[in-house]
Amino acid sequence: MTSILNQETDLTEKSARFSSDVRAWFVWSFAGLFYLYQFILRNSPSVMKDDLMRDFSVEACALGILSASYLLSYTILQIPVGFGMDKFGPSRLLKAAILLCLAGTAIFALAESFYLASFGRLLIGVGSTCAFLGALKLATFWFHPARLALVVGFTLLAGKVGAALGQAPLALLIDVFGWRGALLFFVIPFGLIIAAGIWFFVKDTPPEGPIAPTSRNDTNLKTLFTRLLAIIMDYRIWALGSYGALMYAPMLAFVDLWGVPFLMELYGIDKATAGTITTMFYVGIGVGSPVVAFLSDSFKVRKIPMVIGAILSIIFNSIIIYTPGIPLVGMYGLLFIAGFVFSSQPLIFSSVCQLTPHASNGTAISFTNMIVMMLGLILQPLVGKFLEIAWSGKMENGVPLYTISDYRFALMSIPISLVLSLLLMPLVPETFPRTKKENFSE
Repeated sequence: MTSILNQETDLTEKSARFSSDVRAWFVWSFAGLFYLYQFILRNSPSVMKDDLMRDFSVEACALGILSASYLLSYTILQIPVGFGMDKFGPSRLLKAAILLCLAGTAIFALAESFYLASFGRLLIGVGSTCAFLGALKLATFWFHPARLALVVGFTLLAGKVGAALGQAPLALLIDVFGWRGALLFFVIPFGLIIAAGIWFFVKDTPPEGPIAPTSRNDTNLKTLFTRLLAIIMDYRIWALGSYGALMYAPMLAFVDLWGVPFLMELYGIDKATAGTITTMFYVGIGVGSPVVAFLSDSFKVRKIPMVIGAILSIIFNSIIIYTPGIPLVGMYGLLFIAGFVFSSQPLIFSSVCQLTPHASNGTAISFTNMIVMMLGLILQPLVGKFLEIAWSGKMENGVPLYTISDYRFALMSIPISLVLSLLLMPLVPETFPRTKKENFSE
């Protein structure tokens, strides 16, 4: 009899755990979809290049500024949003953030002036800042700590899916409905569905309380600022963030903005086909990230994979930009490999966590991510400025006509950035073999 009762108790507990897991994944899914959605918005200018330049009568540098308007607010708000998540919880910020993204997208899609379009992109960046941090903050309340690595992995995967949707699929919609129609009739309604899910289903914690208890001291603003100051004063954090920013150059300058028009000019293909090629970079990251992380953990090293990643990134990105006569199918493979070797870049966040006390990890990640994204504020307009310098002045259908040699001159900033990332490595510490006391003590 006792045995039967124990079995019934075990079944009841397993059923309760399963129900709790399903509920947690359901709640998190709306934050994950928000992270996916903001990546579509972030990447959208890369497949709208000609349309935006024609409609707003601007050249390459201005287009870079328009695209980077997103990055300006996204970068500046990293730390304030991190503080807000700790102080007020993720649900309220996520609800406001998705509405800001929708408003920014509507303003961008309807804008008749360059400045209003830039303001729309700025609002999209403000809202997008909450997506990744909100998804991770929700996970700390809804999931057991042993599940957090899995949730982070799925969050990053959602972002890569969104980045891919913002390339070829969005390009196909633009070809049929125009860039304004694609945003108004497809992108915004998708965002409204996500917004409804966040508003009706996302709560800060389960009804019975958070899975892992948190310390109230972590929400004290004085403590948060004290920890932030310690992070700012640590040169190793700056070295890791700078390495990550310079390694990010291929994504910021090529995949997010200038890669599609470069490939269109190189092969004489339409934007949808060019978008499928740049999407291979994200496929490479999706495959490479777990492989590189597994190898890093298995060999108990962080720095060596970063060095190897930088060297291989220099080689493959230089081949992509400067080698003539690459077959179209070969470019698919090269972009996949470039994304795969880029996967050493996210190791900076593991390293930062190992350099800082456990209670400061969130602030440290936000600060590091801010350093990484700051490069985009410079790089996207800079590539555009280089294009204008190389440009012959020829126009076609109201759009500046850039040649392959113009693009190759402008994109030299990518291999230069990657070489600089390699030169920074003497300042980057090996963080893996640290003791538990060193990792988590104040």
